[in-house]
Amino acid sequence: MKQKSIFFLFLIVGFACVFEACMPEEIEPLSRVPVLPAEPYDYASAPMELHGGFRPFGDSIIDNDVATLGRVLFYDSRLSLNYRVSCGSCHRQQYAFGDNRSTSLGFRNDLTERNTQQIVNAALQKGLFWDLRERILDHMVLQPIANHMEMGLSDTLEMESRIRSAAFYEPLFANAFGNPEVTTHKIGLALAQFVKSIISVSTKYDYGIKAVVDGGQPIAPHLKPFPNFTPLENIGKDAFFTTFFCSQCHGGPNFNGNSEGSTLNLIQEANVGLDEFYSDSGVEGIHSAFGQPSDGQPNNGKFKIPSLRNIAVTGPYMHDGRFQTLEEVVEFYNSGIQPHPQLAEELRQSGIVGSHLGPVIPDDQEITDGRIVPIRMHMTGEEKAGIVAFLRTLTDYTMITDPKFSDPFQVVE
Repeated sequence: MKQKSIFFLFLIVGFACVFEACMPEEIEPLSRVPVLPAEPYDYASAPMELHGGFRPFGDSIIDNDVATLGRVLFYDSRLSLNYRVSCGSCHRQQYAFGDNRSTSLGFRNDLTERNTQQIVNAALQKGLFWDLRERILDHMVLQPIANHMEMGLSDTLEMESRIRSAAFYEPLFANAFGNPEVTTHKIGLALAQFVKSIISVSTKYDYGIKAVVDGGQPIAPHLKPFPNFTPLENIGKDAFFTTFFCSQCHGGPNFNGNSEGSTLNLIQEANVGLDEFYSDSGVEGIHSAFGQPSDGQPNNGKFKIPSLRNIAVTGPYMHDGRFQTLEEVVEFYNSGIQPHPQLAEELRQSGIVGSHLGPVIPDDQEITDGRIVPIRMHMTGEEKAGIVAFLRTLTDYTMITDPKFSDPFQVVE
């Protein structure tokens, strides 16, 4: 028995050593300092002339000094409990400030519960997080810092003390706010300013819109053939906007339900029929059978409608990261929608799309038998390939490589 006890003791110690060895290396925060330009980057201007009604900053006025401070905070691992991660660890520039994992790794290597959303054109987002639980960006940016799985630093006094202890922050706060005082409120404001400054406006699609408008067709330019598109990309654009009505949910210049010329979301959340039963209930407060408000009703399955900008570099997809490729996503909408009780009307046989697509459902069954019948789009191979090609035109290569959004920290000896 004694030998068995010793064996199990060594086994436990061995597992602990392996676990510790797998933990990410901790970088002493004092060895990392930001290297910034003598004059702050211009965060307040768009890199190209925008087409009508597209206001990526919303009603916000970006201050370059505040955004510069926000950039440093965004990449500072002092904001995690064990100094191992920063906001930029999960929101990575090359992935349009999303992640390339189904779910991300927190400060202790725990997996987050949902897929990391990209954070571009954030000023156009009227609801934040997959479950829309926050609407004020200044507040939202602080929540992952305090989250017990993401960054773990819930003590705001400790957070302020850590930032205050880094000498390079004193001039940054002074430039941004007129005095060097460090407060949680200022940290939130600065982070929010930096996030709002991350705009995506320079895609192949945007240049196509501009070409059509400059060519004398300002009315519904997105419905015209784009001269800079390939034939397949134009086929996909037509399929997206007019054949399969994807723009019912992913509309507006940000492709997340915003109307042209407005920062108001028309549709903010939807159940898209991923499953008949959801382990993650999504947006709270909607009864799963009757669509009426309730308290803590599970299995709602409604989630925020994300922007499709930069979608080609933000996979995996959906709130749980279940799809690895755009082809999988398109095929799901083509043939895989499930009959959940809260399924969006747009995705049912009786909806706007359903009146044109899929098998004919007899009139006496559509309404009277109570069935939820998802649409089947019956896309051709060319249409599916075209939609994927069109979605790839929404990638902003300027934004994902711009140095003003990059990690400013360097390790010094």
